[in-house]
Amino acid sequence: MNNWPKFLPDPTSCARGFALSISFWLIVSLLWPNAYYYSYGFSRRYWYTIRNSDFQAVITFAWLCQILLFSFYHWGVTKVAEWMEIRRHNQQPPTVSAWQHWREGVIAFLTVPAAIVMGIPAIAIFMLPVNSSSGALIALILGTAIASAYLYHFRFAKLLKILLKFLWIFYADLLKILELLLVPTLTGTPFFLLTVATAEIVPKQLLPLTTFLLVICVLLSGIVGYAALQYWSAHLVNWAATWWPADSPGYGRIQARKAWKHNRTATSQSFVRHTTSWHLAANDTTNLIYLNLIAIVLGAIGFLLFGESSEWSETQEEILGSAVALVWVAVWHFWGWPREVEIARGKPEAKKSQSSAKKKRSPNSNSPPPNPVEQELNQLKATTAMNRMKSVRRSTQPTPEVAQWYVFRSGEAKGPYTKLQLWEVQEITARTKVRRGEAEWQRAGEIPELASYLTQK
Repeated sequence: MNNWPKFLPDPTSCARGFALSISFWLIVSLLWPNAYYYSYGFSRRYWYTIRNSDFQAVITFAWLCQILLFSFYHWGVTKVAEWMEIRRHNQQPPTVSAWQHWREGVIAFLTVPAAIVMGIPAIAIFMLPVNSSSGALIALILGTAIASAYLYHFRFAKLLKILLKFLWIFYADLLKILELLLVPTLTGTPFFLLTVATAEIVPKQLLPLTTFLLVICVLLSGIVGYAALQYWSAHLVNWAATWWPADSPGYGRIQARKAWKHNRTATSQSFVRHTTSWHLAANDTTNLIYLNLIAIVLGAIGFLLFGESSEWSETQEEILGSAVALVWVAVWHFWGWPREVEIARGKPEAKKSQSSAKKKRSPNSNSPPPNPVEQELNQLKATTAMNRMKSVRRSTQPTPEVAQWYVFRSGEAKGPYTKLQLWEVQEITARTKVRRGEAEWQRAGEIPELASYLTQK
């Protein structure tokens, strides 16, 4: 394998690429026979058929099937590898989590569209001598297989993961903005209906007052809605943390959220007395006020730039709407979210306790000045204790630790290491699998004697 050309996909990538291409196009061919010849003949009959059919549904179904198929493929290959490992070395290999199987299915699901698009040149070359639907199917399989083999070889899934992480920040902030806008709308709907029902009864002179009261009621109901959402989301996170698999993505994040003050106190306090949820609701309301002010300012700027509203084009309205959305997301990302994390973690209380402790230790306090005689006696006691400790250290020299710890990473056992080397070299965390000698693999966080050697990540 070391002599394998770098510009050619390795055998494993080729096998995965062909399996992906065959499983996808065979499902399409079974559900939609004789579609390939017409699709590349560009005939009128083809376009008429596609316009009046469910070809998109067939493609979508075949695409979704790849998640289940490749999860099953990975499970089967893992079982075969475990069986061979047991027969060869008479040793039980480490267990593979369920997420690893589903991860392979998700990778295949994301690779198929890119493989079809990138494989168009190869598909076109194989299509040249084709004059039948069966030959077109073979051309599609070969072209897509070559493209997907290269995608697997150059770790296309890793690039997608980086891209999705980058885009996830924008999507998460956008969802929070939608939450800030929808909660007051839902909680204020009864007040809107009440206003509509009583509009004919209220005199016109009292219309400004009723409008003001309506706005106040909608704002107050929105605060209650935000608090309820924050309170029950804490319960949802605590419930999810009890069953979330340790090897699945997001496990560390959800366990960290469970340790926050907001989640810890939600289990022991009622909704009305849960002050953290109300503080978070106040933060959400503040952001809502800022978003409305930003929308008004940007709307005024757009009116000045683009003229009368009747003369606005659809493109100008879309540009203004996108600008408002981006500014909202930026405000929430750089101001609202850090403030929410600070409240949920309980940092303000920690700062208050630190400031109160400093005030207690400040020289301007009313405590009496220390006695110089007592200070001298305490210093003499400390020096004699240090001399005794030095003599004990000289007499008893510590024995060096034996390296007997192993770390399971990248599918293999590494070691042996001492406990200090586990911390300095391997930088183990609470989730790292370790073992002493030939014992069973355990997570480092479950072993008490390794508690002081864990790296916090």
